[in-house]
Amino acid sequence: MIQKVDMLAVAPMRAASAATPRISTHILGNARQLVSPPGVVDHALTTSRYQSPLRYPGAKSSLAPVISRILDAAKGSRAVPAINLLVEPFAGGASASLRLVGQGIVDRVLLADVDQLVTAFWQAAAADTEALIDRARDEWTRYVKPGGATGVARWDYWRSWVPARNAKPATVRLGLATQCLFLNRTTFSGILHGKAGPIGGRKQESPYGIGCRWNPDAIEERLRYIGQLYQAGRLVDVWHKDWKQTLADVPEYYPQLIPSRVVAYLDPPYLEKASHLYRASFDPTGGYGGDGLGKSRPNDHMLHMQLAAYLRTKAQFRWLLSYDNNPLLIDSPWLYAHARMRPSPEDRETLGVRSWTLTKRLVTMRYTASGKTGKRDANELLITTLPPSTVPVDHQLRELT
Repeated sequence: MIQKVDMLAVAPMRAASAATPRISTHILGNARQLVSPPGVVDHALTTSRYQSPLRYPGAKSSLAPVISRILDAAKGSRAVPAINLLVEPFAGGASASLRLVGQGIVDRVLLADVDQLVTAFWQAAAADTEALIDRARDEWTRYVKPGGATGVARWDYWRSWVPARNAKPATVRLGLATQCLFLNRTTFSGILHGKAGPIGGRKQESPYGIGCRWNPDAIEERLRYIGQLYQAGRLVDVWHKDWKQTLADVPEYYPQLIPSRVVAYLDPPYLEKASHLYRASFDPTGGYGGDGLGKSRPNDHMLHMQLAAYLRTKAQFRWLLSYDNNPLLIDSPWLYAHARMRPSPEDRETLGVRSWTLTKRLVTMRYTASGKTGKRDANELLITTLPPSTVPVDHQLRELT
């Protein structure tokens, strides 16, 4: 029987954020070990373009085939005999990871995100699949399908909802997952940040109402696909951690894969305008910089530099990075102007960090979150430490000039 979420505690999100119960760092009590061999997933969505239940700003569904080409070309080389695990520390909509594991390009995926709302969704989709499907069906039937004032009132409810302090962890996770799904499917461009409003506007005078992006059957099918991936061990775990902790913990939990059988795919927040799109951006007021340091907090670019410094000097396994193409990324020595990784002698000795070459490519794609201008073609920058000789060069993957 569906628990009626209408009766759950409601409080202003900003005022109650400090007291909001936190979800588990991992789906289970500890990080889940690899299932070897992983099970077979027989589902129609394994080869589908759209597999994620979430609509996400800057979603990489159109970039996934390009990433697939790069990883597939590297597999079987002496340096990368197989990709047993793909790690995505900025999970978001996870469209690339789902596509890659569905096609068999990688054996398994591990998702992580610093945003508790997003992490709760993926944890519940994996381990509480049927309960989340029941919640989604209930929300659709009672609020989204009727639309109009009923739909907008429910949108307001979920915008301000926070779990009760004494709620059980399972209840917190399921509530946050429902909140994430509802707001993602009924908010302009799927933006979870507070600056975006409901689809169709508050008066619902648009021909595209609040429920126009909510297909209950498709959402249910995609949620069950996620559940099957988790049961088969293809989706290893979902971590509530930031990118740095995720990258540092992978060698601790899965040392047998280091350094040649695990690859990280990183799609960090945009260099510009990220705070308008994501709840946990690199903006100092977002999830990574909102630490109460006031004026001493690092600015947005500084946090991008911290990511670059880690990838260039401390990453213990190979990685592939996608960014909006900003000249600063390849011009600045504090970002990715260097031609190869430069680990310290100590990290070489103690962590086994290698001095891998940084290969860079440009790809033209369609951005899905571009404000009032609609979709547009734009260049995406790809940087990787996969073996340079395996990275394709052609009309799709262009060298930088």
